[in-house]
Amino acid sequence: MSPWAVQQYDKPGDHDLPTTFDINSQNLSLLLQEAAILYPQCTKPKLYPTIQPYHPVTVTTPEVPVRSVAVTTKDPFSEGDRSGQDPTHTTDYREYDTPAVALRRKDNRLPLSVNTGSRQEASTEGLWTGIKPAVLLGTIKPRQATKDGHTFRTLEFEVPLDHHHDSTSQKVALLNLQAELVDSLPKPNPTPDAPSSPISPQKCFILYLCGGPGDGNPSDRVPELNKFCLNRGYQVLYVHYRGTGLSPLFFDSTAKAKILNMSDQDKANYLTKFRQDNIVRDLEAIRLCLENELATKIKWTLVGQSFGGWVATTYLSFLPKSLEAVYISAGMPPLGKTPREVYEKMYVHIVRRNEDYFNEYFPEDQEHVRTIVEHLRDKAPLQKGVEGQPAPFRGYELFGEHGERKGCYLTYQTFMTLGRTFGSAPVIRRDRDRDEDEEEEEEPSSLASSSIGGVLTIRPKIPVAYQKLHHLITRFISDLDNSPSSNDGKNPISPATLALYTNLESFALHRRPLYALLHEAIYCSSTCSQTRQPSNWAAIDVALSHPSGGFSWLSPTSSGTIPSRGNTNKKYYFTGETLHPSPLLSPLGGPALTPFLGASHILAQKADWPALYDLCSLRQNQPSAKEKEEGMVRGMAVRVRAVAYKQDMYVDLELSQQAAGLIGGCELVVCPFKSWGHGSLKEVDKTGRVLGWLFDGFE
Repeated sequence: MSPWAVQQYDKPGDHDLPTTFDINSQNLSLLLQEAAILYPQCTKPKLYPTIQPYHPVTVTTPEVPVRSVAVTTKDPFSEGDRSGQDPTHTTDYREYDTPAVALRRKDNRLPLSVNTGSRQEASTEGLWTGIKPAVLLGTIKPRQATKDGHTFRTLEFEVPLDHHHDSTSQKVALLNLQAELVDSLPKPNPTPDAPSSPISPQKCFILYLCGGPGDGNPSDRVPELNKFCLNRGYQVLYVHYRGTGLSPLFFDSTAKAKILNMSDQDKANYLTKFRQDNIVRDLEAIRLCLENELATKIKWTLVGQSFGGWVATTYLSFLPKSLEAVYISAGMPPLGKTPREVYEKMYVHIVRRNEDYFNEYFPEDQEHVRTIVEHLRDKAPLQKGVEGQPAPFRGYELFGEHGERKGCYLTYQTFMTLGRTFGSAPVIRRDRDRDEDEEEEEEPSSLASSSIGGVLTIRPKIPVAYQKLHHLITRFISDLDNSPSSNDGKNPISPATLALYTNLESFALHRRPLYALLHEAIYCSSTCSQTRQPSNWAAIDVALSHPSGGFSWLSPTSSGTIPSRGNTNKKYYFTGETLHPSPLLSPLGGPALTPFLGASHILAQKADWPALYDLCSLRQNQPSAKEKEEGMVRGMAVRVRAVAYKQDMYVDLELSQQAAGLIGGCELVVCPFKSWGHGSLKEVDKTGRVLGWLFDGFE
C-alpha cells in the first residue's frame, strides 16, 4: 500500500472531513491525478542500465458509509462565454476550466476535504469522440528515390479547423495537411510519372512525429530512420502538422487577410487551435481516412522526437485504442509541471553550458561578448520601429542568401539567444557529478589527446557548437577592431559576419513563427489545478531571478530603454531554448511574427487551457490482473518505451523520469553515453542505435 494511502476510519468522528459529503468517480479521478503529481516521490524509477517498467502511485480510499465527499467546483469541461467572438474561427472553439482542488499532506493521509456542493457530471470523452475521417484529396502518385531506392508518396488531406465544429449551424473552416508516405520500392520499379499505385494494406504504419512546435516534417530529414523502419517491414508516414512545413502556414491561407485583420483576442483564440491536442485530432482523422481507403484496421506505431513526444503522449492519453506502440526519444513531456518548474530545470542546463564555454574553453570570450553586446546596444545603426515594436531600436538588418530583405534584425538581445545551439555540446564532468556506484561508458571519439611538457593529457574535444560561436565572436571583434573611429556612415560589422550570424541563429522564427507563439503554451495544461495557470512568460522570469546574474541583459522586457552599462565583471550568459516577449521577438521573427505579438501576450495570460494529458488513462496503460494471470504480458496495453539523455539541455532527465513513472508499463532507457544528446535520433551515426533501444530495449 502506498504511504500516502488514506487510512480506514472506524468511527465517523475519527477524521476531519466535513459533515456532508458526496463523491463520484469524476471527482475522485481528479483527486487521484493531483495526488500522483503532488507526491511523485512515492515512485522513484531506476536508472540505466536496467530497464524497469514504471508503475504509478497507488492511492486507496476508504469507504465511509455515513459520510462521503462532495466536490464543488466549476465544471472542468463546460463551455465558457464566447459572446462577441469571430464566428469563423472562434465561436465553436471550446475552452475548458478545471477545478482548483487543494490537496494537503496530513499524517500520511490524502485529504478529501475540499469545497463542498454539487456539480454537473462531465467527462473528457466528448472532446475525443466524434472525430470524422479526413478527406484524401487528389490521387496518389509514387516517385522513385534514386539514392536509397525508396518510394515517396505525396498525400494531401483536408481536416476541419475545429474538429468539434457544429457544421449544422455554420460553415466549417477547413485546413489542408501535406504528408509523405515512405515505402520500399515495389517490383517492377515504377517511374516518377507512373499512374497512381495503391498503398499497401498489409504493412504496418509508423507515424513519425517531429519536434517543434512549428517545424515542418520532411520525409528525408532522417534517412537512417527510413532505412531502419523499412527493413523491419513498416511504411513510414510523415505529416506536416497543421499550419507548418508544407501544409499551408497558419496565416498563409485563403483567410489570410481576415486572420491578420482580427483583433488580438481573436488571433489568440485562433492560435489555440494549433497546439498538440488538435494535432492529435488531425492525425486520428488521417488514420480513419486511411482505414476507409484501405478497408483495413490501422493502428499507428508512433515514433516521437522532442515535441513529437508531447504529441505522442497526448495521443496515448485520449486515443490509446488507435495505437500499437509509442516510442519517444528526448521527448517525455513534463507531466503535471508548470512552465516555471520546467524552465527552472532548463536554466540549470543553460547556465552549466555557459560555464563550460566561458570557463573551460574560451574564457577570453566573456570580455569579447561584453564588447559586442555594448556595441550592438549603444552604437549599432538606429532602426525605425517595426510592427509590434513601434519604438526605434538599434541593430543590423539581415538579408537572405540572394540579398532579399527578411525583416529580421541582429540586436544585442537576438545575439544573446545563440546559446540555443549549446544543446549539442556534452557537459564537462565535475567531481560533484561522479557517482561511485555508476560507471559511465565513454565513446573513444569524444576524447582528444595533447602533449604538454612531455606529459600526455586527455581532454575533451571542443564541441562543434562552441567552435562555431567562438568563430563568430572572433569575426565580430575583428570587425570592430579594424573599423575606423569615424565610420563615415558605414557599418563596422561586415556583411560576411552578419551572414555567419544568420547561419548560426537557429530559431528561424521568420519561417516558423508558431514556435515563438506556442512554445510556452505546450507546457500549459489543465491536467489538474496545480498546472491550471498561465505561463506569464515564465522563461524570462526564471532568467532574471537566476542567482548568477548572467541574464540581466534581458531587463527590461518591453520598454524602449536599455539596460545600463554594467561594471567590467558583469556576466553575459547566452539563453537557450527559451523565448521572451518583445523587443526580442520582433527582430527575431520579422513580419511573419510581429502581427501576432499582441496575441502572444494574451496567450501568456491564458489559464484555462484544455487538458493535454489524462493521468488516469496513462496509468491504466498496463495489463489487468486477469490478463497477467492468463499470461497476457501486454494485453490491451500500448507498448511505451522512451530514451532520455543525461545532459539534455531541452528536456530534463529528472522530469522525464517522473513522467515515465506516471505512464503504466513505460520503459525508460537512459542513454549511457554522455556525449549523446537531444538530437541523437537524427544523427546518422546514432539513429540505428537509438531506434534499437526503442524497438528492442537495451541490451
